[in-house]
Amino acid sequence: MRRLTALFSIILLALVGNLIAAPSIQAQSRLCFAEVPNCIEGRFAEYWQQNGGLPVFGFPISSATTQQVGGGSFLVQTFERNRFELHPENARPYDVLLGRLGDDRLRQLGRPWENEPKAASTNQSGCAYFAQTQHLVCGPILAYWQKNGLNLDGRGGFTEAESLALFGLPLTEARVENGSDGRPYLTQWFERARFELHPEIRPDAVLLGLLGRETGQGGTPAPNPAPAPAPGGTCDGIPAPQNASAQPNCGRGGTIFEFAGRGFQAGEGVGVYITAPDQSVFGAPFQVEADNSGTAGGVTFSSQPSFPTGVYAITFEGVQSRNKAIAYFKIIIGNSPPPSASLPPIPASQNAVAEPDNGPVGTLFTFQGQGFDGGERVGVYITAPDQSVFGAPFQVETDDSGVTTVVSFETAPGFPTGIYAITFEGISSKKRAIAYFRINP
Repeated sequence: MRRLTALFSIILLALVGNLIAAPSIQAQSRLCFAEVPNCIEGRFAEYWQQNGGLPVFGFPISSATTQQVGGGSFLVQTFERNRFELHPENARPYDVLLGRLGDDRLRQLGRPWENEPKAASTNQSGCAYFAQTQHLVCGPILAYWQKNGLNLDGRGGFTEAESLALFGLPLTEARVENGSDGRPYLTQWFERARFELHPEIRPDAVLLGLLGRETGQGGTPAPNPAPAPAPGGTCDGIPAPQNASAQPNCGRGGTIFEFAGRGFQAGEGVGVYITAPDQSVFGAPFQVEADNSGTAGGVTFSSQPSFPTGVYAITFEGVQSRNKAIAYFKIIIGNSPPPSASLPPIPASQNAVAEPDNGPVGTLFTFQGQGFDGGERVGVYITAPDQSVFGAPFQVETDDSGVTTVVSFETAPGFPTGIYAITFEGISSKKRAIAYFRINP
């Protein structure tokens, strides 16, 4: 598979957050909520109202109590998304310090941020690079980071220092992960927060993860990593796509899925990768090119009955624009039996891949060759089980690394069963790449 050819409550939360997020002229000294038993008082209530309120900090999930922190005793209160510490020895606004719950939670999950993959580039359009941790922050996540912060100077808007004071530095690259609700979202971790992109609200909607709850702060138990939606045999629980489509978006193992992403620059190269239900990521060994309308299409993914069930995500990312489009699809329990052990073995391919490498009549096979000269034209032909040869009425072109574009071959009733071979042959280099596949009885 490495080869690729609760909405109302969330909206209500966002609306409430917009109403109370702005700094209050006269902050209330005590805040209580019908949703939770704990209240916020004094300096914590003032700080909560002036620096983000509900969408940034969430509801209180503990009372304010004196705790040992870093060798001293301080008043501490935990919220759904962060932890406040009162340090009266510091002048305002530095008398309230925030917990590094993003770092804490990553370590609980066995993912110390120091081991996370770093950014592949330090200069990308629409992104900010943070040399301290070697990560890029882009798109809606960067916009949210820049539009929020601690009001340190009493002026409107937020400086980079004020955003850093609230969220801290990025600790990971953005990738699809399960959020606080167990569903997959484009996610990026920071020292004090986890950003989740929620396109089901709007394309650029960012919500913060419930790190206060997840880290076990405030007396609540730390849960195991949020599971993906139960695979089962239904097509429920598929998140809404973001500027992309999947056809179909649900099917049994053996289904061929086709995808397209939108919103790119015309003619732009677009990278593609798939995130599996266990959060492993598989990059395609090719890029697709956006057409004049900015659409990158024609990407297929041939699942197999043995593939894990659950929700997958396919991400399109523009090489120049860094725009991202994400479609979600679900594989449910397959009903195709594995090939019989009595069938002839499939020979090892040479500098080429076939996906899948076997299937019944009606299967759509996709292929890709490598090892050619960059930009070379490559001929394609198929050898059937009876050794008859059928040349394709076209040639394909390789990219700069000598990898061909993807070729597909759709079988139909009446096709002979047995072992087939597809051969790629460079027009100028005469190099060859061969992939073998089998049509099962």
